[in-house]
Amino acid sequence: MDADAFLRLGLLALYAPIVLFSYWRLIPRLAPSAKRLASAMLAAQILIILLAQFTSQPTDFDRWLWDFHEEWNIPATFACIQLGLVGGVALLTSWLARGRGTWLRLYLVGTGLIFLFLAVDEYLALHEAVPDWELRYILLGAALVLATALVALRSSRSSWLWHLLLLAGLAISVAGAMLINALPCGSLAFLRLDDGCLEFYVLEESFEFLGIWLTLLAALGHFSLEAPAPSRRARGLLYALPIVCALALIANALAPRIEARLLAQPTDVEFKADIVLRGFHIDRDADGAVLRLYVSAPQAAYLGIGYSIHLVDQVTGESVASRDEWADRQHGIWLLGADFSPIHRQWMDLNIPPEAPVNRAYWVVLTLWRRKEGEEFKRQKVLASDLQLLDDRQVVLSELVLPALESGWSAFPLATFDNGFALEAVDLPDRAQPGETLAVAFSWRSAAAGTDDYSQFLHFVYGSPPGEGAESVETGHWWGYDQSPLGPRLPTRLWYAGLADSETWRVPLPADLPPGPYSIFTGLYRVSDLERVPVADADGMPWPDYALPLGMLQVD
Repeated sequence: MDADAFLRLGLLALYAPIVLFSYWRLIPRLAPSAKRLASAMLAAQILIILLAQFTSQPTDFDRWLWDFHEEWNIPATFACIQLGLVGGVALLTSWLARGRGTWLRLYLVGTGLIFLFLAVDEYLALHEAVPDWELRYILLGAALVLATALVALRSSRSSWLWHLLLLAGLAISVAGAMLINALPCGSLAFLRLDDGCLEFYVLEESFEFLGIWLTLLAALGHFSLEAPAPSRRARGLLYALPIVCALALIANALAPRIEARLLAQPTDVEFKADIVLRGFHIDRDADGAVLRLYVSAPQAAYLGIGYSIHLVDQVTGESVASRDEWADRQHGIWLLGADFSPIHRQWMDLNIPPEAPVNRAYWVVLTLWRRKEGEEFKRQKVLASDLQLLDDRQVVLSELVLPALESGWSAFPLATFDNGFALEAVDLPDRAQPGETLAVAFSWRSAAAGTDDYSQFLHFVYGSPPGEGAESVETGHWWGYDQSPLGPRLPTRLWYAGLADSETWRVPLPADLPPGPYSIFTGLYRVSDLERVPVADADGMPWPDYALPLGMLQVD
C-alpha cells in the first residue's frame, strides 16, 4: 500500500462513521436553517480535502495553496471561517435566549468569544507571540470543558446531547493535533508504505476540521432549542455568519493598503520579481524599534521571501542589531490567483542590545532574500529606488541615534546658538608647531532636536584681536578648518533635545603655517546654504559676524 492510498483510507475511516451517525441521530434534531448550514459546511470541508488530495499542483504556489501544513491558504482560511462560525452561532443563540437564565447566556457568550478568539488565532497565529502558549491554551480548554459540564448539570436533558457533542468535538480536534504529531516518520513501517513518509499533518488537519464541525453541530443544536422555528430575521443572521467571517478576512487583506496610504512614509523601491516596497513606518520604543513594511508582490512571487533589518553604524559600517523574518502572507487574497499583487504588511521588532554605542548615527537597512527548497539564501537585487542604497541589495530606510542618559545642564555656557545648540566648554592649547596635529576639545549640548546639517568652522586669524594690544600686527584669515561639531559619528540633523557630548578635533596644521600669534574663532553654518547661525555669549550679547572668539594660539 502506498502512502496516498493509506491516507485516503484513513480519511474515509475517519469521516464515514461520524458523518453517518450525525445524519442519523444529530442532523434531524436541528431546525431546517441549521441543517442547511451544517450540511453546507461539511460539504465545503470535504470538497477542500478532495481538491487538496486529487488536483494537480504543478507550481510552488499551487502546492502552498492546498497544503494542510501551511498558513494563510485555502485550508487555513476555511478553518478560520469554521471556528468563527461556531463563535457567531453561540453569540446569536445567547441573543435568542433572552428569556432564559443568566448563567446560560453568560456561558454562550463566553463560548462564542473563545471560538472567535481561536478563529483569529488560527489565521493570524497570535499564539506564536505568547510565551508557554500550549499551557495557556490547555488551561483555556479546561475552563471551557468545566463550564460546559457545570451548565449541562443545570440544563434540561434535551440539551445534554449538544453539550456532550461540543466536548466530543473538542476531544477529536485535540486528539488529532496531539496524537498525529506524536507519530514519527517511519513509525508505521509495518503498513509497508512504499513511497516515502506519510503526511500525517493531513490527518491532523482533517481531525481538526471534523472536530470543529461537530462543535458547530453542537452550537446549532443549542440554536435549534432556542429557535426550533426561527424567524426570518434569525435565519438571515444565521446565514450571514459565514459571509461575515469571509468579509472579515477580506478586510484583513485590504487593511495594509489603507494603512500604507494613511500611516506609512511612501516610497518606491523595486526588487526582482515585481516585489515593490510601497511604504514603511518606524516607531521607537524603549528596547529598539518597531518597523512596518508595506510591500506589493504577486502572490506566487512572495513565497520563500524573507526580510532582514540591520542597524548599521554610519562610520564603521558594522551592524549592531539585526532581525530576520520570513514574509507574512496573511494579507493575500488567494482566490484572485498567483499573479494578483496585494499589499502585504510586515511587522518587525528590532531589539537593540544595551551595549550598543550611544550618540552615534545609524542607518536602518533593509534587505530582501529568497530561498527555495535545497538552495541557499539569496539577497534580492534592487532594480530601482527612491531611497539611499548602501549597495545594489541594501536599502537605507531611515537613520536614527541611540540617546545617552541626560546629565546636568550648565547655567553658564560659553555661547548659545539660535538653533538651540550650546557650546559649553573648549580646551585649546596655548602653543603649537607648524605641521603638527592640534588637539581641540569641544563640549556641546542641545536644547532642541536637530533638523539640518551644520558644520563648525575653526578660523586661525593672524594677529591679536581688537583691543588686546597697543600696537596690533597685520591681521587676516590665514587658514581655516571645518567639520561637523561631533564629527561624522553624529551629524547635527540627528541631535536630540537633552544631548550632551564632546568631541576632540585632530586639526592638521599646515607645514608652512607662518609662526606668530593667532586669534581662534569658531561658529556654525548651515551646510545647505552656508548661512552662519547667530551666536551670543553667556549674557545674551551677540558676537559680531556670528564668530565666537576662543582665545590665542602661539605658533612657534
